[in-house]
Amino acid sequence: MKLRVILRLLSLLAFLSAATGGYFYYSSLQQSAFQEAERQAITHAEMIKKNLASFLSENIRPVKALAGMQDFQAPLIKPDDDTLEKANAMLDHFKAALDVNVCYLMDAFGNTIASSNRKAPDSFVGKNFSFRPYFQEAIQGTPSTYLALGTTSGKRGAYYSHPVYEKGRGAPMGIVVIKASIELIEKELTSAAGEIVLVTDPAGVVFISSRKEWLYHVLRKLSSEETSQVAQSLQFGKGPWQWIGLDIKENKYAQDLSGNKYLMRRLKLYNYPGWDLIHLYNLKAVSKIISGPLIKITGPIVPALCILVGLAVFLLYRKASDEILKRKTFENALQESEERYRSIYHNTPAMLHSIDTKGRLISVSDNWLEVLGYSRQEVIGQKLTGFFAPDSRRLAETVVMPEFFKTGICKDIPYKFLKQKGETIDVLLSAIGDRDDKGNIVRSLAVSIDVTERNKAIEALKLAKEELGRYSKDLELQVEERTKEITSILNQLRLLSGSIMVNQEKERSAIARELHDELGQVLTALRMDAVWLSNRLKATDNRAAERTLTMCSLIDKTIEEVRNMAIRLRPGVLDDLGLVDALEWHTSDFERRTGITCVFEHLNVPSINDTVATAAYRITQEALTNVARHAFASHAKVVLRSEEGLLTLVAIDDGKGFDTSRLSETEALGVAGMRERAGLVGGVLEVQSQPGKGTRVNFIVPVDGQAGVVQ
Repeated sequence: MKLRVILRLLSLLAFLSAATGGYFYYSSLQQSAFQEAERQAITHAEMIKKNLASFLSENIRPVKALAGMQDFQAPLIKPDDDTLEKANAMLDHFKAALDVNVCYLMDAFGNTIASSNRKAPDSFVGKNFSFRPYFQEAIQGTPSTYLALGTTSGKRGAYYSHPVYEKGRGAPMGIVVIKASIELIEKELTSAAGEIVLVTDPAGVVFISSRKEWLYHVLRKLSSEETSQVAQSLQFGKGPWQWIGLDIKENKYAQDLSGNKYLMRRLKLYNYPGWDLIHLYNLKAVSKIISGPLIKITGPIVPALCILVGLAVFLLYRKASDEILKRKTFENALQESEERYRSIYHNTPAMLHSIDTKGRLISVSDNWLEVLGYSRQEVIGQKLTGFFAPDSRRLAETVVMPEFFKTGICKDIPYKFLKQKGETIDVLLSAIGDRDDKGNIVRSLAVSIDVTERNKAIEALKLAKEELGRYSKDLELQVEERTKEITSILNQLRLLSGSIMVNQEKERSAIARELHDELGQVLTALRMDAVWLSNRLKATDNRAAERTLTMCSLIDKTIEEVRNMAIRLRPGVLDDLGLVDALEWHTSDFERRTGITCVFEHLNVPSINDTVATAAYRITQEALTNVARHAFASHAKVVLRSEEGLLTLVAIDDGKGFDTSRLSETEALGVAGMRERAGLVGGVLEVQSQPGKGTRVNFIVPVDGQAGVVQ
């Protein structure tokens, strides 16, 4: 029996040897054939490319010569019967001499005024082709080549255009066009057996093909946007441009929908950016190159292989006895391996066990017995679920075990084991199934991890989290209460601040009136007395009279200072004429006092109540004060406008600017005061500034119905 097995192995080895040798030989031959086929395909593709480039460029010079003919200038300047007849005659001559489809002349607007096919049903005369790229480029002075399907004739063609110039003028007055037939090109592209030649545009549309059914198809599926662009160009008709089903891999191999595989070569066309020449070589032709040499060469190789196989069988047979000895050695090694496995099984610090298909324990590790406190005789042959707590027993018998003996695996199943003394422990059990030759599960190998302490820690952590959650809720309630108290205090402070500012304005108004009315009247009376006294002293004491005149000048200066103080405290123009006139006066006064150019602009400013007007005036006053004190500016601008129910005040300067995040305490108080005034009337204030880039103060407040205004 052993010898028979050895002979079978020898025969199998002989077959494998022959097959391997044939495979390597065939692979070598196939690789060589593919390399030669690829070389030939590259050479043929380059030749086709040169021929195609030559054909597509052969009319470039003729169209240039055609554009230089004097007979085309006259019909472009004055198209009458005589000039058009001469132009048509010249176009007919070139058409016949060059053997092309058609030659035609277009004016500067893209209209065809003369053509060699003027008498044909598909005549171009009177047609406008200004949308064609070959016209757009040529009329700009650049000769052009273009491949497209004729919109009138419905025939494919290669278009060559050249501008026509009038003597003494730099701009083209029209263009001439030669259209050559693409069918002539395809006749020149006759390919060898197994070859396919395609010419595609940048979008992948097949325009020239040695395989007619692929014309106007695409190499790849186009997006809706790409399809729309191709359709709008009118270059290839109205479509549809369906995918030819060519699956291209690594730009070197391709396979069509019929399952034919090709070597692929992609080459760029001269003078046609984005256009490609695609050369496909059918791999079935390569297989024919392989099969012929293979039949010729395999004749002498097969007998040689048979001899080699016979020698190999003889040598292997002699070594059969050695194989038996080695097998015994392997059996001894296997026995030692099993003993090591048993040692690891029983001594590993984990609870290991195995059960049969009926759920009875057939083996347990020493650690399993140690943890649960049983002896081996007490557990072997017993059902595993007998050592489970009731809930775990129901879970195992109804769910886990039936599923395990179907799938052969379970992982991290939580159980409770009962120890011999009645205590319980928490475990996570994972198991895999041991299968027989037929794939049926005959036993399990399971490991149980004691997670009792871990579960206790998790439970303690859960309780701690719940306690923390309760504490957090209490803290949130306290924070909410304190927030309400702080909000109430802030509202009171805001009301107090508003009241203080209102009273401050009242006090300023009162002081301004006192200064203007009372002190102004006293100073006026004092000046009148000084003038009277000067007039009386002129006759008796000139020095005393001069002193009284000096006193009059001092009284005048004091009257002016008192008037200015009263205006700065509360300008009467704000109360009498409104915010616009008050700001007009203040910016003019600011320019006079500081020498800084200040411009005031206003637009669509409605009637505004006193509270908003006062806030806007004071914010402007503070902003310009900061410009005078800190900005070192040469120009300032104040803009007041109303848009969509919002009053906007902007104060801008070209000064040194500052970092808004690093205001000094004094400067911060000024900005804080402006923001406080803005907030009290329901508005917002924003200060924008950067070092070296000036400062911008924006004040915005709603004025529709005076919404948000604090009275």
